[in-house]
Amino acid sequence: MVQSTKIHIRQTKMKQILLSLAILTLSGCSVVNAYLMTHYDPNEYKAITDIRAEAQQFKDQCDDAVISQANAVKLAQDTRYFVLYSEHIPRNADMISASKDLQSIAQGLADQYTKAKVSTAFCKIKFTTVETSADRMQKVISGRPR
Repeated sequence: MVQSTKIHIRQTKMKQILLSLAILTLSGCSVVNAYLMTHYDPNEYKAITDIRAEAQQFKDQCDDAVISQANAVKLAQDTRYFVLYSEHIPRNADMISASKDLQSIAQGLADQYTKAKVSTAFCKIKFTTVETSADRMQKVISGRPR
């Protein structure tokens, strides 16, 4: 009887230990995931907000080819800065990829001005695309843990 009671107590303690370890492991995973997630960076957020605001403003100036070309070059430079900044933020692969895509769109518009006459509609579409993409990127950045 004493022997079976000791075995029962041991089994109960083992179950408690295993349950405790399981709880610690599960909560530990969420702590590790939170640690490994990229944190909010106010400079990154400002850079993408500036890009969005510029694209929003620039699309209203597409009727003037000279101003639009200068705006396209400025936006291409600013998106390049954003790529360079984002590249060195740890655990930021998705944003790096998105920033490169955004820069490609902006650079494509700037390059188009050196090749041929750019229509007002094409200009507005490109600036709107940059604005929409920047808005989505803003939401991702602002949703990161602080």
